[in-house]
Amino acid sequence: MISAVCAFCEGPLVLAQSEAEPIDRIAPFLVDRRAAAEALSDFLAQRYLAPEVVRRASTPDALRPMFVPFYAYDAVAHTSYRAEIGIYWYRTETYTTTDSEGKTVTKTRQVRETDWHPLQGSHVSQWRDHLVSASVGLAEAHANALEPFDLGAAMPWSPALLAGIEAERPTVDHDTASQTAAGEITELAGAEISASHLPGDTYRDLQWRTRCDLGEVRLVLLPVWIAVFPSPGGPIQLLVNGQTTEVVGTVPTSVPKVIGAVAAVVLLLAGLTLLFSTIGGLW
Repeated sequence: MISAVCAFCEGPLVLAQSEAEPIDRIAPFLVDRRAAAEALSDFLAQRYLAPEVVRRASTPDALRPMFVPFYAYDAVAHTSYRAEIGIYWYRTETYTTTDSEGKTVTKTRQVRETDWHPLQGSHVSQWRDHLVSASVGLAEAHANALEPFDLGAAMPWSPALLAGIEAERPTVDHDTASQTAAGEITELAGAEISASHLPGDTYRDLQWRTRCDLGEVRLVLLPVWIAVFPSPGGPIQLLVNGQTTEVVGTVPTSVPKVIGAVAAVVLLLAGLTLLFSTIGGLW
C-alpha cells in the first residue's frame, strides 16, 4: 500500500503533490532481509562507540522494507570553460654534493619544469535518470550516498509489484527537487571537465559555467531497508540499499562508551607507569 506515514521519522506525511501523481517505474528488492541485516551488522562492527540501541539494528526484525520515492531527471548540461594547461618537460641540472668519503663530487639530475598555455572550450553532456530524493525524511546527502540504484531493473508501475511492501508518497515538491537536480548536475558537469576534458599534464585557474536544461522527470520507487530508533537527539535512521547492500546513516557516539574507553586508557597508562617505576627501582 502507499503509506501516509514517513518511513524515516514515523510522523504523518504532508503530501507535496497530488495523490494521483503517476508513478513511472518501481525497482524490485534484490537484497533480502537477512542479507540487509548482515550488511548493517558489518557496518556497525566498525563503529565500536555506537550506542547499544543502534547495534540492535543489525537484527533482521529491526529492518523493514520500503519503496522510497525519487524523481529521475533527464537533462542536458552546456558547459563553457577556460584554464591554463601545463605541459611537463625536463632539463638536466648539474650540482655538487659530498659523497660518503667527504669528497666534493659533481652530479646531474632531471628537474621537472612546466610550460603553461591558455585554453578555452565548451562541452555538452547528457544526463539520464539523475536521482533526487522525493522524501522530506530522506536527506539528499543520504540519498546520494545510497546510490547507485539500477533503474535498468525497474519495471513499469503496477500496484501488484508492491506485494505487501509499503511505499511512501512524494513529499518534496517539484520546484524544490528541480532546483536540487539542476544544482547537482551543474556541479557534476564542472567536475567532468577537470576529470576528462583538459589536455596536458596538469592545469590551473580552471573557471567554468554551466547551463543545465532539465528535461523529462519521472517518479520512481526504489527499494530501501530502513531501521529507525528514537534517541534524545532525534530519530536515528540507518538505511540499506535494497539492491546493493550499501549502508548509510549517521551513527551517534555513546557517552558511557566514550567514558569507559577513556577510563580504560587512563588505567592502562597508570599501570604501565607503575610497572616501569617498579622495574626502574630494581636497577
